[in-house]
Parts: sequence; C-alpha cells; structure tokens
Amino acid sequence: MVKKTCNHKKSIEINRFDNQPILQCKKCFLIYIKNKKKNKNVLYNDYYKNEIPTRFHFGLELIIKLFRFFRAFKLFTVHPKAKSILDVGSGRGFTLYYLKKFYKYKKAIGTQLCRSAVEFSRKKLGLKIHNKDLLKINFNKEKFDLITMWHVLEHVEEPEKYIKKIHSLLNKNGKYIIEVPNFDSWTRKFTGKYWLGMDLKYHLTFFTEKSITKLLKKHGFKISDIHTFSLEYSTFLSAQSIVSKITKTDQLFFNWLQTKNQSIIKIIPHLILFILLIPFCTLINFLSYYEKWGEVLLITAEK
Repeated sequence: MVKKTCNHKKSIEINRFDNQPILQCKKCFLIYIKNKKKNKNVLYNDYYKNEIPTRFHFGLELIIKLFRFFRAFKLFTVHPKAKSILDVGSGRGFTLYYLKKFYKYKKAIGTQLCRSAVEFSRKKLGLKIHNKDLLKINFNKEKFDLITMWHVLEHVEEPEKYIKKIHSLLNKNGKYIIEVPNFDSWTRKFTGKYWLGMDLKYHLTFFTEKSITKLLKKHGFKISDIHTFSLEYSTFLSAQSIVSKITKTDQLFFNWLQTKNQSIIKIIPHLILFILLIPFCTLINFLSYYEKWGEVLLITAEK
C-alpha cells in the first residue's frame, strides 16, 4: 500500500521569529516554515562560495577534513559490507573521497546544488556528482547499500518525499543515515532565534525525535540507532548560540571564521566567551548522548 505524504492541513503556530511563523503539523508533528518558496538553484548556487578551495581560516580547514575522515570511518563501522553510497547534499565531497580511497567503495555518488562545490568535487576529487535536486534525478533502477544526508533534510520543503524516494533507492537491508539539528535541543529552548540550528535563511523544516522517527517508520524504515551528540557540531552549535544570545548578534564569530569580514577588535569578546563556554557545552552535550535534548539528531535506519 502506497503511503500518501502529509498535507499538514491541521497545523498550529508554535513560535514566531523575526515575524516568521513557525508551524507544527498536529498529524505528523513536523515543524516547518510556511510559504517560504525560493528557487533552490539560485539560493544554493553560491552556498559554498567561501568554501572553495577552503572553508575556514587559521588552520581550521585541516580539522574539517579530519571530521570528514572520521565520518567516513563511522560509515564503515555502521555498514562494513557496504560498497556503494549516495550522499545527498555531498558538500565538497571529502567524505565520498575518503570512502573510495580508504574503504574501497566501488560506487560513491553525490548530489549537490552549489555549482562551485560540484566542480571542486568533480575536478579535484574525481567524484561523480549530480548537480540536481534528488527528486529530479532518474537513477534508472540504480540502488545503493548506503544513503546519507548530513544536515540536508532541514533544507528541503517536503522532507517526506525525500524519505520515500530514498527508501526506493536502497538495496535490501540497506541503511539510511540522517543528521539534522534537534528542535528539542537545550540551547534552542534557551536561545530562541539565536540558535545556530534555526538559520531561517536556509532551513525550511525542523525535526524532533518524535517527528522524524514517525516519518521513517511510515515509509518502511526500521530505526536501528538514534542519539543526539555530534563531536563535530554539538559543542560549537551550543557555544555559538549562547554567545549570539548574550551579545545579541547573528552568529558573528561563526561568520568571521569563514569570511573574516569583521574587525578583529569586534570579534575578541565573542572569542573569549566562546572559549569560556566550550568546557561547559562539551560536558552538557556529552551527557545528552542518548537524551532527547542534545543538539542534533543522528539516526541510522534500515530498509
């Protein structure tokens, strides 16, 4: 029996940030922004403009690559027998590159809307990348052992359609791994619109453990693991959100790390606050590993 996607007819406003209503469907529990339609190709064409060939300054680029190497290792441990992967929203492609180089993946394919990231992945890393939205790609009965979406599902307007298609693209016993910001996180509740995971310019949907597991189970997935801690994202997300709330600024430190478009004098107070908050945020987030109030939702589902 084909499951129909939810039309969110029974929705209520649960919050409002900068005059933007945040709604929640009472049927599927999805949290979303209504009528914020944008041309995806235009919106994301320059998404990685500050990331090619590098994203962060001050040697942080090496740390980012180490995180991508660790992500590839984590995927190997989750599904050691996998030899094919589709990474939806593959960024610059380093995770796919490491899987091919160190774990002998025969097929490592990505999707990416940002043209500069696509060109980098293809020319510098030798990867096969589709420059289209997943829903518009015809894979001609091509199947995968593993499909991943790292901080991508929150960017799409109708996540249920993506989950439905991904189920059809997986091999039997194939695994689907998702990581998204957790709307039930402790810093979201504390910092409100200053929460780094909110990002109303790009994010269209927001997830809780209840809503995302309901969607996955509806479309035939079995949840094999779920936790709310990320070594890469949790501490930074919490610390930056709290610094933004204290200083009443819009992620100034995070933006400066990428573009250096602010005076170092303005950044020093943010940097000091950030350093002071790191031990506290690391401890709180680590304690939340399997709790519902951690910063991210990392889910492994199986077909």
